This record gives sequence, structure tokens and C-alpha cells, in this order.
Amino acid sequence: MHCVNEYVSYGTQGICQIEAIRSIQFEGCSGAREYYVLHPIDQVQSSIFVPVDNQRLTSRMRPVLSPEEIDRAILSVKGRQLSWVRDRKQRAELFHKILTERKPEDLLLLAGCLYRHAQEEPKGLSSSDAQALKTAEATIEQEFTFSLQLGTQTVGHYIREKLGLAEGAAPGTYE
Repeated sequence: MHCVNEYVSYGTQGICQIEAIRSIQFEGCSGAREYYVLHPIDQVQSSIFVPVDNQRLTSRMRPVLSPEEIDRAILSVKGRQLSWVRDRKQRAELFHKILTERKPEDLLLLAGCLYRHAQEEPKGLSSSDAQALKTAEATIEQEFTFSLQLGTQTVGHYIREKLGLAEGAAPGTYE
């Protein structure tokens, strides 16, 4: 069970602080339920209510990565690549799964795959692929900057440094 004031990564909402765990009865519902009350760090005026007893929803909550976990995630992608999926529908499903699960290793591999494809494809990325890249980058930047207390401009440098890559190295090559 998560604690009040804990920071968690929650699905596509990103990093949230647990403001409270309280019993709430919403209009039209029979009886009160216990809810985690989350506030996204980027939208402090917003509240997200997650039923404590809903395994499907609470499984989307995980503690924010520690700096050590981030370093392990970065190093785990060295020498690995996510293969390009030619079928647009299958690719969209794979990208959606990766973006929803928010596993840092998979997000890094996704970003690398999209960077490589953009460099290899004369037309560049399709709008849906470009949106997937933008979302992956934002997700990586949010958690890494929060946990490592870095500026968003330095996340790429930090990743390249951990991988032993030159500053001008092409994004997406984790060799």
C-alpha cells in the first residue's frame, strides 16, 4: 500500500503525489470507497481518484525510480535495440503498450527506435510515430529530471554520459 505524500508514477498521468487516502462517496454510487487522491506534479490543480481496492488501477501506480534504478535502466539498454515494426497498426499497439506501462528501459528503446527510423527514412516520422516519440521523451524527461533533480536540457547529456557516448552521438544508438 502506498503512503500519503509519496510520489508515484501513475500510468499516462506521469508523476503524482499522493495527497490523501480517504473514504469518498461519489454521487450515483452506492456506499463510500477508499481512494488514493493523487495530484500530478505538472497539474497541481488536478486530482485523480484511484480506488484502493481496484487492482487494475492500483497496479498502474509505482514508486518513482531512484537515481540508482535510473542508472540501471540506462545501462540495461546498452547494445540493445527495439526493432522497427512495419505494420502501422501493430506498431501503434506496441508503442501504446510501452507508453502506458512506462517502463524506463522500454521507453528508452522506443525513443531510440524512433530516432533511428527518423534518420533512415527520407520522409521522416509519420504524425503518430512523431507523437509517440514526443510522449516517450516527455515521460523519460519527467521522471529522470524529478528523481535526479536535473534540468530537462541535461537529461540527454546524462543518458549519453552513462552510456559512454560522445556528446554528438546520434540519438537512438546505444552502442
